[in-house]
Parts: sequence; C-alpha cells; structure tokens
Amino acid sequence: MKAVFLIRHGGSDKAFEIREIPIPVPGESEVRIRVQAFGLNFADVMARKGLYRDCPPLPCVIGYDAVGIIDVTGSNVTQVKVGDRVTCFTRFKGYAEYIVTDETGVAKISSDMPLPFAASLTTQCCTAWYCINEAARVHEGDHVLVHAAAGGVGSAIVQLLKIKEVIIYGTCGSEEKVRFLQEIGVHHPINYKERDYQEEIRKISGKRKLDVIIDSLGGRYVREGINLLGAGGTMVCIGGSQLTSATNFFDRWKKIFQFGLYHPGQLMMACKSLSGVNMLKLADSKPRLFLDMLQQIISLAESGTLQQNGGRVYHISEFEAAHSALENRQTMGKVVVRW
Repeated sequence: MKAVFLIRHGGSDKAFEIREIPIPVPGESEVRIRVQAFGLNFADVMARKGLYRDCPPLPCVIGYDAVGIIDVTGSNVTQVKVGDRVTCFTRFKGYAEYIVTDETGVAKISSDMPLPFAASLTTQCCTAWYCINEAARVHEGDHVLVHAAAGGVGSAIVQLLKIKEVIIYGTCGSEEKVRFLQEIGVHHPINYKERDYQEEIRKISGKRKLDVIIDSLGGRYVREGINLLGAGGTMVCIGGSQLTSATNFFDRWKKIFQFGLYHPGQLMMACKSLSGVNMLKLADSKPRLFLDMLQQIISLAESGTLQQNGGRVYHISEFEAAHSALENRQTMGKVVVRW
C-alpha cells in the first residue's frame, strides 16, 4: 500500500515522500480500514515544522483521522463489522491507504456523508465537544470568543455553541471568512487583520467581560485572553499556531514567552481558570470517554443538528498544496485528501 511519510522538517514541497509499505494487520481489538480520504490538522503542520513533541521519530507517517470502509476486524471487536463505512481517530499513521486502529476510535457513519464532514467528526468535533462541555462547561447566555473560528475545529465549536444558545465572537483573517462566520452563526465575526479584536469586543460588550475563550493561536493571545475574561471565566488552549510563524530560534522563544507566566494564586484571586486540551492524550488515557463523545457527535450529525461547515477535498496529487493552504490559513472547515 501507499503511505505519505514525513521525512524531514520544512516546507510541504520537500518534507514528504510517498512510499510503498506492507498492509498492516489488526490486533484482537483493532480494525483495519481501507481509506477513502484522510484528514489534515494544524497539528500536522506543527509536526512538519518540528514543533510537535508527540510526533514519532522521522521518517514517520502522521495524521489523526480518516474515513473509509472496514475490511478486517480483530477477534474481540464488537462495535463495528466488515463493510461498515466509518470515521476513525488514528493516533498517527493516518496518511495511508490502509489504517489499523482500536475500535474505541471508530464509529459507523452513513454511506452518503460528505468526506470533509465525516473526517471532522473525530478530531475536530470531539475536541469542540470536550472544550465546551468538559474543559469550560459553557452555559446558556455566556459570551464566548473562538479564535480561528473559520477553521476545522473553530467551525465545529461554533456549531456546538449554537446549541448552547450563547453569544459567539469569532476571529478570522479575511473578509471572505467574516462572511463565512456570519453564515454559520457567529454573532460578532472580527477580521483581526483589519481591526483590533480586543477593542472590538470591548465596544460590543461594554463593561461585560467574556466567560469563555477557546484559543488555538497561543503566544500573546493567551495573555490577552486572560485579561478579557471575567470572574468565573475560562481560557481553553487547544493549539499554538502562532509558533509556526517564527522565523528563527529566538523568534520562537519570544512567542513562547508571550504566552505569559501564571501562578495558581493569581488565577484564584481573579476567579479565572486556564485549561489545555490535547485530543491525542485524552483518547489514549480515556478511550471510553473518547468513544462516548464520538457517539454523541454522530447522533448530532445524524439528526442534522450538526452539519458540514465549509471543507475541501484534495486529491493525493495535490497533497503538498493542501498542506501549504492549511499552514497559510487559506482554508475554511475541514481539509481532507483522497486517494
């Protein structure tokens, strides 16, 4: 079978190589999936840049999620069967024609579910669900800021926030994305390249501070976010994409220090909390919780409550362009690559 290997750090045009490797064999509690399309995540860009500590040693196959058909199951598998079309969480090794993964990371989906939407259900939607139901516990009427709201995770968070009936602020980097955010239900979309997002929020909300901020940017946005929160507010950190713009070692460390330094006493006195979410770690340590989240997400998708927002399908021949587009924030919704 074919698999896309990350062979060196750097630009997408030089970092990857397609290789032929043996088709994997599933263990007793695993399934093997013939992949229709695999997803790209910003963590993949971080891994390509050498900024993701959990990335396996090079050369390796990265990738967290995929959509496909089960062709072999292990002897202890009970949740799914051969022939089922599934969405899956892969814990790396996702950029391949065949994937082996534990059944706790797999859920059956309809045969006609679009590829970008199907692939978004595991990493993006489960991250979104955990952020607003566990890490922050969003309540009706809350004022919530979502950074990079037009991306795969951001747009999934917006959909789930709409169910909670909250006031949603969303940052993005173009007027096209502003229109996209308006279409998917963001009450106050803000183009951070044209306006100071902090000043815009203050103009809109007056003296009222934010209840929840979900941040995938890192750097100064964390420090700024803590200041925008009111008492009882929570900052949920799900990424550090600002680090990818660093041009050298010193610039990278500058951005790291921009996160700020926080002491428990400082947070206690202000009645604010700071939380981090890493779906790979969560799925590894609490696989049953992950499966429960995924099944709830599937139910929302099947009922039509959760729907596809944006997304694009690239062919494997366009793989490098897809990675570059994601890195340069030229995409909206989930990005997938089909074989």
